[in-house]
Amino acid sequence: MHKIFLPLLLLFSSLYSHQLRENYLKISYNKKTQELFVNIEVETRPFEQAYENLLDDNKNGIISFKELRHHQTYLFSYIKKHFILQESNKALSLKDAKLTFHRYKNQTYLTIEKKFINIKLEQLVLHYSLFFSIEKNHKLLLHLDDTRGDYVLSNNDRIYKFSSYPMTQLQRMYIFTKTGFSHILDGLDHLLFILMILLPSIMKGIRHSSIEILKIITTFTLAHSLTLFLSATGILKVNTTFIESSIALSILIVSLLNYFGDYKHINKKIVFLFGLLHGFGFANVLEIAGIKDRLSFIVALFGFNFGVELGQLLVVLFYLPLLYLISISKYKTNGIKLIALFAALISGYWFMQRVGLV
Repeated sequence: MHKIFLPLLLLFSSLYSHQLRENYLKISYNKKTQELFVNIEVETRPFEQAYENLLDDNKNGIISFKELRHHQTYLFSYIKKHFILQESNKALSLKDAKLTFHRYKNQTYLTIEKKFINIKLEQLVLHYSLFFSIEKNHKLLLHLDDTRGDYVLSNNDRIYKFSSYPMTQLQRMYIFTKTGFSHILDGLDHLLFILMILLPSIMKGIRHSSIEILKIITTFTLAHSLTLFLSATGILKVNTTFIESSIALSILIVSLLNYFGDYKHINKKIVFLFGLLHGFGFANVLEIAGIKDRLSFIVALFGFNFGVELGQLLVVLFYLPLLYLISISKYKTNGIKLIALFAALISGYWFMQRVGLV
């Protein structure tokens, strides 16, 4: 039995709390005056993890705003080497850009703002390689005005050529579908929650398992889609720390229910309730992207949610063979307990981390 569960346990033992793993570039362009306004949001977490010894001046394990500002010149120098805007093959200097640090969604960002004049947009090219040597799945979400379009740069797609031609809504749909798909696969807490709510289905036997899985996943989908819409549109705002810690707590609760064999309480009601929390977590990307055009936002929202559902479907298909192996094993009950215990330990750590206890 240990041969079935050991790879899974090794996988989850290496997990850390869910992070956005994205930087954001917002650009406005005035075609008449040829003025280019650049706003770069760079998360400091990769810096803090890779260069902790350099940034943590008092060696207390916490990198404060004061310490970040103290090393601001170094951080900015690093960014300039890996974020290069070129017009007609000539680099635009970020010298004298406005630099500020701020907190958003439990993460610290360095904001870089600068205005350029006499810029021809169609001759502008961005070369981006920031953090790829530190974190290969890092991304840059680029938003150019409200009508020209959006794009995602990644480790395998590092160059973006600007254009004055508007992006079609179909292209925007494709971009945000890809973003939503990759976002759920990066959201390790969401993946662990899905596994925990699917485990009880195998206790009802093979015949009923597929129907039960379908019901549970449909319930989870409806719930997180609802709050994704409410949060992204600004209709409902909830404290970020509360949401992130509650997501970890939701995993801990269902993990303990699985461990103690109280499967009947992992039902559609509790899945719907916890699914609402996870939907607020999914909305982070769209909130930061700041798309103001109504139609473009609706298309981005629909595409992002569609991508999340595709990613979720892939995850469920990945879990199905594992669930089947557990269901036919004579160690089924102990196997569930083992997985649930480890999930409880991981989510418990996430919870303490998010409320500031560790």
